[in-house]
Amino acid sequence: MSLIAGIKTLEDLELENQRIFARVDLDAPTSKTGDIVDDSRIRAAVPTLRRLLDSGARVVVGARFGEAKSGAGSLSPDKAPSIEPAAAKLAELLQAEVHLPDGCSGDSVKKVISSLREGQICLLENLAGDADVGPGAEAFARTLFDMVDMYVGDAPRALGLESATTTILPRLFDRRVAGLSMMAELSALARLRAGTDRPRLLIWGGNSLSERLPLLHKLVGPTDRVYLVGVPANTLVRARGGTVGRSTAEEGYLAGARTLADQLGDRLLWPSDFLVAESPKATEAKVLPEGRFRPEEMALDLGPVSIEALRVEIGRASAVLWCGTAGFHRSETFAGGTRAIARALAESAAFTMVAGDDSVAAVQAVAPEFLDAIDCVSQGGSASLALLSETKLPGLEALRGISNDAPHPTDRR
Repeated sequence: MSLIAGIKTLEDLELENQRIFARVDLDAPTSKTGDIVDDSRIRAAVPTLRRLLDSGARVVVGARFGEAKSGAGSLSPDKAPSIEPAAAKLAELLQAEVHLPDGCSGDSVKKVISSLREGQICLLENLAGDADVGPGAEAFARTLFDMVDMYVGDAPRALGLESATTTILPRLFDRRVAGLSMMAELSALARLRAGTDRPRLLIWGGNSLSERLPLLHKLVGPTDRVYLVGVPANTLVRARGGTVGRSTAEEGYLAGARTLADQLGDRLLWPSDFLVAESPKATEAKVLPEGRFRPEEMALDLGPVSIEALRVEIGRASAVLWCGTAGFHRSETFAGGTRAIARALAESAAFTMVAGDDSVAAVQAVAPEFLDAIDCVSQGGSASLALLSETKLPGLEALRGISNDAPHPTDRR
């Protein structure tokens, strides 16, 4: 089944004067003083919310907040911060009134929603701190159902989450659609899964080769070339008998790396030179060929020959998927490889996608000027990687309306 099969869009519904629940992603890392330091996820929600407001809808927004800062991917209700910083940023970006009640349910929420006027938003308090998951999820979903007329799903990152607002509530409605960010993400993933753009290049990096091996094997089938960067490249160099000094490599996975190399044959590529220093804090570096490091040295970025070779591979491809960082991009000394890959993707005629939180964050930090020219900069994190490997996710099944066999009330038309 195509990823977008059975998914309705905003074009399929009359939006004027409707009370619409929009499940979006407003999570954002914050500073110690509570200021948002990266609003990219909030900005991704703006096109859908702007469309709803311009259509005359009254919009109720639900989102989680605070997980980006915690790094844990989930928060206990008692540790969930207020979503107020996201509310302020959303009001600024939309130039609209955003009302923030003191919870996710109860009389105060009902009062705010019932009094919404055209062009106004009610942002529920942080869903991480209420009954979105757990034994109260069903009751929470039905409470929301009684207050709104239709459902818009626009949080690709939440597709793997079983919750009141991602799986229970959408099934209560016949009138449920995907928002603009969701449709863009699903369409890009569907195109890559179809494998019709050939030849295809997979740039595979990050902090581990073994952890995502099942996904790598899934993607390798329809891929013509795989270019390893980051820790996967270091591990392969070690597996081939080279030295990588103090560079991170998976010493326990060298046999697995050799097996992967045997399986892929000449489809597998890796850097032939690296930018090397003794510390990520170094302000100067030297170029060394693969496997020729002294014990105190580290591979911290791609070397110039490797950057050019990768640029050529991107130019030859009809589709490119980049997943996983290529170097220590947090230092300007070692950000050149990341910037070069982003630029090559932006200038390529191929269909291009950057997926995975680490590589997306790297491009946003190092090469934001190229973001608009890359066909899809994924918002879905691990959920989108799961969909690339053809894993069914509960949030997507709910958005399609595929039943979970639970009884639901009849939708209000």
